[in-house]
Amino acid sequence: MEIKVNEQTQKFHLATTEGYVHGIGHGIQVGKYKFCAIPIGKNINISEVTTGVKVINVPITIDIFTQTSTKEDAMKFMVKVGEMVERIISKAENIDILIEDAKKSIVESFGEIPQPEDVDTDWIFADISDVKH
Repeated sequence: MEIKVNEQTQKFHLATTEGYVHGIGHGIQVGKYKFCAIPIGKNINISEVTTGVKVINVPITIDIFTQTSTKEDAMKFMVKVGEMVERIISKAENIDILIEDAKKSIVESFGEIPQPEDVDTDWIFADISDVKH
């Protein structure tokens, strides 16, 4: 499966027991499936975009922290995350049915999931920022 990482930071919505919560991260497309990678605490939450359902948490180790110190390096790491997700997809049976069932259940509980929105975070990696604290 082809893996594509969206360099544009986006706001995604994750499904929780309390409803949707948003998080900021990057989109990862694995074949026809879309996922988001959102740092939350000491993990990177990988969720399916159309449902907001978590697929896996990737612990942020010191090694991963240093591998993602620049935007370019972070994008390379997201490809590795996509490869992890690809392995999960290849082992899952009836992934399309699982996604559709999850979507129906979540829509019944919380309504339609909001679409991802672009977010500007380039100032974080800038040498000099115009953002005042």
